[in-house]
Amino acid sequence: MITREADYSIRAILYLSQPGRIGDVVPVKELAEATDIPYRFLRKIMLGLVNSGFAISIRGRSGGFRLARKAKGISLLDVLRATDPRGVTLNRCLREDETCSQVGHCPVHVQLGNLQEQLDACLGSITFAELHDSAAAPPTCCEPAAP
Repeated sequence: MITREADYSIRAILYLSQPGRIGDVVPVKELAEATDIPYRFLRKIMLGLVNSGFAISIRGRSGGFRLARKAKGISLLDVLRATDPRGVTLNRCLREDETCSQVGHCPVHVQLGNLQEQLDACLGSITFAELHDSAAAPPTCCEPAAP
């Protein structure tokens, strides 16, 4: 499940990475209004994105935030893992910080592990630059399998 913090982080990076906005310093108030993120929560989100190296904070009257890296170098998985090191996990038995009493004799665990690897690969292959490219086709890893 994607947490609210991860959802808001994705929205913020998506806004900052718009092709016509790259390099622009965006005031927090504008970012909050444009992304429909509560102002106080956005400040916390942006601090996390700055600490993770995705955004740069500019102080002062003309301050705000801008991207620290190129949009083509930031994937959905990068942002998800920055907000929650576990990323998007299909089941708690797949988390490294959890123990599962069924590991070793649960056929579902193996299948979920395979699906988790595919999900991570797909999310890791989708960059914010691609999300803005309306002409781009979805990544092949995200296409449904043939029946």
